[in-house]
Amino acid sequence: MDRPAPVIIGIDQGTTNTKALALAGDGTVLAEVSRPIAASAAEPGWVEQDAEAMIANVIACISELLAATASDAQKIAGIGIANQTETLVVWSRITGRPVMPAMVWQCRRGDAEIAPLRASSSFSLIKSRTGLDLDPTFTAAKLKWIFHNRLDVAEGLRKGDLLFGTVDTWLMWKLSGGAIYASEPSNASRTMLYDIDRLRWDPELFQLFSLDIAHRPLCMRSDAHFGVTERSLFGAPVPITGVMGDQQAALFGLGCFSEFELKVTYGTGAFVWVNAGVSQQPAPAPGIIRTIAWQLDRPCYAYEGFVMYAGKILEWLAQKFAGDGDGAAIASAAERAGTSAGVLLVPAFQGLASPWWQADLRAALMGMSEATTADNIAHAGLEAVCYQIRAILDAIGIGRTQRSPMIKVDGGMTRSRYFIQLQADVLQLPLSPAVSGSATPLGAALMAGLGAGIWNTLDDLRPVIGTTGKIHPGKAAAATLDASYGAWRGAIDMLIAQYGRAGTGAG
Repeated sequence: MDRPAPVIIGIDQGTTNTKALALAGDGTVLAEVSRPIAASAAEPGWVEQDAEAMIANVIACISELLAATASDAQKIAGIGIANQTETLVVWSRITGRPVMPAMVWQCRRGDAEIAPLRASSSFSLIKSRTGLDLDPTFTAAKLKWIFHNRLDVAEGLRKGDLLFGTVDTWLMWKLSGGAIYASEPSNASRTMLYDIDRLRWDPELFQLFSLDIAHRPLCMRSDAHFGVTERSLFGAPVPITGVMGDQQAALFGLGCFSEFELKVTYGTGAFVWVNAGVSQQPAPAPGIIRTIAWQLDRPCYAYEGFVMYAGKILEWLAQKFAGDGDGAAIASAAERAGTSAGVLLVPAFQGLASPWWQADLRAALMGMSEATTADNIAHAGLEAVCYQIRAILDAIGIGRTQRSPMIKVDGGMTRSRYFIQLQADVLQLPLSPAVSGSATPLGAALMAGLGAGIWNTLDDLRPVIGTTGKIHPGKAAAATLDASYGAWRGAIDMLIAQYGRAGTGAG
């Protein structure tokens, strides 16, 4: 009797949704499911989530996929997990229950506690060991806040009665019934406690942040056999064979396996991730993060740039200028105009991220005349997204003067053909829209497939991912867009000189 064809499940435990898909061995997506998850803010600057809701969603999604594909658990070759990085969960080693809400990556708690480190030599040590800038986004700052403000929780971590972990560690602990206390390098590298070159938790960093913690997750390779799920959950144990952070999983799911292959994800913000290869690279330009994408036989590194406002620009413009319109209406208005007519939008509504990292800067709209229309302003909004991406790639050193592969793009804004053509024109590089709208759970499933032996090499995965057509840059508007980009960069320099904070990011 023939054995049933294997199925792989990919999970994406994000900040707003839990998404999951079931993948056949030939790359066919058999089913997809999604469940929302809420966040709350008990105080200004706080962002929290219910860690129990995360694991409930994951279990429900896997169960739905088993039902949708008429599969039993024994048919599942492996589960892959991708997750929001940096978010901190603390739970009881005895009961398995969280002792406080999860501190989400967006939570700014810890900023005051790590502020003294910015003025010391510790700043350069942290950057050289972890690749990260000293910021409360990262897990170490959240733990330091706990050690200053939740002494009961700190004591539990010190004694070993409580465990800490990022979301991957929490999910694996719960899925395994407490048998797995593990992580992997792409998640560990976002804690600001992991040496990305020596591939280990760094005792000196724990000491630097004054974190006396009894237990640390075992850090395994990204395609490891981490363990199996508890039998009672799905009727049989299911192997967990792949784990990655969410943006790393998207890079993987879009097939960016070789050095300098890159992807841009356009959502509320935008994430630029560039495969930096398996060898140690020189430190990137200020304002760019060097981190770990995944680890197979060797670690694969990545450069990351972050845009705080991308699709959010269109939402803001829709609220202010389009009445009941939405982001799609703004993209259509920009297409009608065809030009910003000299209008420049610096979208620093909550500061600017990569490569400037100017948290105190605020937005500016300039270059208007009596002839300026709302459609011109809409076009300036699209240009602002495109220019931020170009600024990051310029900082990394990828541009039209250096050989670069085409850029994989995904996310909601890529539904506008006009926008992605404008982005190609600004960069003067070809773009390739994603085949799948679910690159992150797909990347998790592909990693799990490697771990389960469904595929053996990265080259085996390329046909599974597939390709789409290219969006080629036009030449006609290149000079005009170059001049506009130069003026936009000049506007940012002017704002930083007047209102910015010295010594951060790229000027």
